[in-house]
Amino acid sequence: PIVTKHRVRLAIENHKDLIIDEQVTLLKELSSEWVGALVDTGNNIALLEAPQQVVASLAPYAMSVHLKDMAVQPDRDGFLLSEVPLGTGFLDLGTMIEALQKANPEIIFNLEMATRDPLLIPCLTEGYWSTFPERRSQHLQTALDLVQRHPPRQPPPTIKGKPLDQQLADEEANNRSSLSWMNKHFS
Repeated sequence: PIVTKHRVRLAIENHKDLIIDEQVTLLKELSSEWVGALVDTGNNIALLEAPQQVVASLAPYAMSVHLKDMAVQPDRDGFLLSEVPLGTGFLDLGTMIEALQKANPEIIFNLEMATRDPLLIPCLTEGYWSTFPERRSQHLQTALDLVQRHPPRQPPPTIKGKPLDQQLADEEANNRSSLSWMNKHFS
């Protein structure tokens, strides 16, 4: 009611806290032109959801996008997930952008490129499954197969052990590279 009253749009990000079906259900229940999705192209990989399916499911509700590319690599407890400069990861960004623009020609794209150490997705540990044990049989092997099929093209960004000035230089270089990619691939 507040966003409707003030005619302010609210875009809810898929942010590793709701599986995509839960977020779509929420958006359908709210059924408001003022409430939609901020589609993050990489977040739901941490929930073992296919990025292309996440985008396709949220596209009808999309108001804004955190455009990012991702790299994955195996780990004994599951896999490591990294944000990488656009065009250097495994996401099919062109198809994602096309689907989002088709669903909402006025959609706003925002670059999200955080240079940090890879995030451990401990999907091979029992604790990972405590909140959704029923999903293990459906999603685990598919996610591990995705990791095996998409080894990083180059070492993913890291910051551990680097002095602050090097971290800042890496962050700037990664963002400049991503902005250059966006400039080249957006019409």
